[in-house]
Amino acid sequence: MGVVRQPDPVKLFIAVLYQKRSTLQGALPSLQAQLGPVEWQSEELPFTHTDYYRDIGYPLTRSFLVFKHCIDPGNIVETKLFTNTVEELTGDQQHKRRMNLDPGYFDGSKIVLATTKNFSHRVYIGKGIYGEATIKWEKGDFRPFEYTYPDYAGDDYRPVLWKIRELHRRSRAS
Repeated sequence: MGVVRQPDPVKLFIAVLYQKRSTLQGALPSLQAQLGPVEWQSEELPFTHTDYYRDIGYPLTRSFLVFKHCIDPGNIVETKLFTNTVEELTGDQQHKRRMNLDPGYFDGSKIVLATTKNFSHRVYIGKGIYGEATIKWEKGDFRPFEYTYPDYAGDDYRPVLWKIRELHRRSRAS
């Protein structure tokens, strides 16, 4: 029989999609008040992998926010519920929301994203939220699963994923 143990802390990040940089800048104070200081923000990357998020606007930009403090991975449920509320607050008369916030974490072996959408490769983790192991760390690099989103599987995000890994390692060492 296995022994129940607390999981190791994980590195929290949010993958943000937006049309206007000002939308992200406007949401940052709320995000930091709830989740703590941002340790690192990625450069802006063009998001061209799908038109699923057309309700936000066009063209879209992706940026990653990595938070300074590691969290218990079980807290990702509350984080996703909070980010959904922040998304709703960015809406206006033309758009229900002006940004998409996808919280996730790196635990040393994989990137996990939180989502409200169920699918065969996702696991229910509570309060209407599902978890997805999106990409794994294996043999010295990030390697996609057959279902990994094309943007996470491609080369454009690789430097970001490596940076998240580096920040996780640094946090765990201190």
